[in-house]
Amino acid sequence: MDVTLAASVDEFFHEVVTDAMNVVELEASEPASWYLVGLLGDMTRARLTDEPLGVKLAQAGSDPGERVSTLKQVGDTSLYVAGFFAESLGRSLVDVDYYVGIGQSAYAQLARALRQQRTITDVYSELAENFPSFVGVLAEVRKRTDFATSDVGRLYEIWLRTRDEWIEKKLRAAGVLVEPGTKVIQ
Repeated sequence: MDVTLAASVDEFFHEVVTDAMNVVELEASEPASWYLVGLLGDMTRARLTDEPLGVKLAQAGSDPGERVSTLKQVGDTSLYVAGFFAESLGRSLVDVDYYVGIGQSAYAQLARALRQQRTITDVYSELAENFPSFVGVLAEVRKRTDFATSDVGRLYEIWLRTRDEWIEKKLRAAGVLVEPGTKVIQ
């Protein structure tokens, strides 16, 4: 297993996010990449609720401060859930497309609500416009930070679906030889 030493959580996530953006070939602005770093740092301390995000988005409220806070929470939660839990969403009543739609809508509304604050508006617009790509970035981050995944069978199942080079590297490190172009392991 590769070990990365970092002086802070933000430094660690910045390195992982930058690497993940390269993998998914997303050229995001520096503020947007740092936004993801902050989101990941926040999610290390946050607890996800069971409250339906669609309902929360629809009831965002008319008070400007409360509305901005709710839209940010819905967008951030949608991005995080779609990126980190996409596989488990297949067994859920809602799929990843639901979270992508909700998240894009929340960030687009947030950008419009904060249009006077140019820099953050640009970040929320970028997140809304490229939401599926940012989900892909978080999915890559998840793979690189999921230190608990030692189930070789599960890794192999994921590799069969994705042919992901990083997962193949983890399989090889676990002693599993993957034959390129086949489903054979030794």
